[in-house]
Amino acid sequence: MVDGSVTDELQYVGSMSCKSCHAEVYQNHLLTPHHLTSQLADSISVKGKFDEGKNIFFYTPELFVAMEKQHHQLYQTLYSGNKKIKSKSFDLVVGSGVRGQTYLTWQDSTLYQLPIGYFTTVDSWANSPGFSNRPIFNRPITARCLECHSTFFKKTLTEKQPDHFSKKNFVLGIECEKCHGPGKQHVDFHQNNAQSKEGKFIVSFKNFSRTQQLDFCRSCHGGKLVAKKPAFSFKAGDNLGDYFKVDSVQASTTLDSHGNQYGMLSLSKCFRQSEMTCTTCHQVHKNQKGNVSEFSVRCMNCHAEGTKSFCAFKKLPTTQLKQNCVQCHMPEKNSNSVRMLVQGNDVPMPAKMHVHQIAVYQEEVVKYINSIPLSNN
Repeated sequence: MVDGSVTDELQYVGSMSCKSCHAEVYQNHLLTPHHLTSQLADSISVKGKFDEGKNIFFYTPELFVAMEKQHHQLYQTLYSGNKKIKSKSFDLVVGSGVRGQTYLTWQDSTLYQLPIGYFTTVDSWANSPGFSNRPIFNRPITARCLECHSTFFKKTLTEKQPDHFSKKNFVLGIECEKCHGPGKQHVDFHQNNAQSKEGKFIVSFKNFSRTQQLDFCRSCHGGKLVAKKPAFSFKAGDNLGDYFKVDSVQASTTLDSHGNQYGMLSLSKCFRQSEMTCTTCHQVHKNQKGNVSEFSVRCMNCHAEGTKSFCAFKKLPTTQLKQNCVQCHMPEKNSNSVRMLVQGNDVPMPAKMHVHQIAVYQEEVVKYINSIPLSNN
C-alpha cells in the first residue's frame, strides 16, 4: 500500500492491517508470487544486474539501452553511440521473478512499459515480451493489465486514453483484499470488538459455490476477457459474465498456461468428473513453487494407493509414484505467450510453465524414467 492512505470510497487499507490478527498467514503470503507480482522498483525488487558489463542490452552495436543507478534511482537509458537519447526511471516492477519481470515508468499519470525486462531462465536482461527488436518507450499500460497484477488502482480521467491513474491511491501485489474484499469495515469492527471471533464485513471463500471460486481465479487466469464494466469493479463472489465477455474454451493446442490455466484445466478429466477448483491444489497463502511432492499429496486425495484410479505405471516403486505426479501429468512446457529476446539471439526464448491440462504425457514419462538413478529403477 503506497503512503498508507485509504484509497477511496472502496475502503482499502492494505495487508499490513491484517498482520496483527493473521500474523502467520501474512508472513507466508509475503513469499508468494501473488504478493510479488507488482512492487515498487528499487535495488532489491529489480532482479537484473547494474554492474558494469552486465547492464547493457544491445539492439545494434551502436544502439543500446543501459540499466543505470543515479542518485538512488534506477533508469533505463537509450544510447546511440556515445549520445544519450532518453532516460526513463524504473518505477514499478511487474512479475514475481519466478520466470521474469517487466518494468513500468510513470509519465505524469500514465504508466508505460520499459523496453528491457529480466528473464530468470538466463539470469539476464532481455527485450520485454511482445516488443519488436527495437527500443520502445511508449507502450501504455492499461487498467486491465493492472487488474491482474495488483489489488487496486484508482483510475482518473476515465474518458481519456491512454488510461490515467492516481499515483497515490493504489495497492500493489495480489493482496488480502483482492480475494477478501476491501477491509476497512472489517478492521474497524474487530479493533473495536476484540471479543468477537466471527469474521465480520469480510469475504470468505468457504461460503462460495464452485462457480464463484472458479470465476474469481478465472478473472485473471482464464484467457482474454473483454471488460463490460469499469476496471476493478469485479469482486470475489461476483458473476464473471456480468463484468466480462468470457472466452469459450478452445482446443488445447490454442491455449497457453500463462494466459489460460482455467481453460486448460477445464479440458481435464479430473476437472470434469469432480468438484475440483484451483484451491484443490493451490494453497494461495503460501509459496508452493517447485514443491512437487506437496502438489502430489493433493492428487492422492482422489487417486489414493489401492484404488482403481491410482497410477497404473508399474515400472517404479509406489513411493516414487506418489511423490511426483506433476512431471508426468502436468509437465513444464514452452509458453507461447511468455517469450523474451535474450542478448545475441534472433528468436525470443520461451519461458517454461506447467501445463494445466491434466493428462498422460508419454514423452514426459520417458524423460522422468531416464532422469532417475538406476539404483531406484
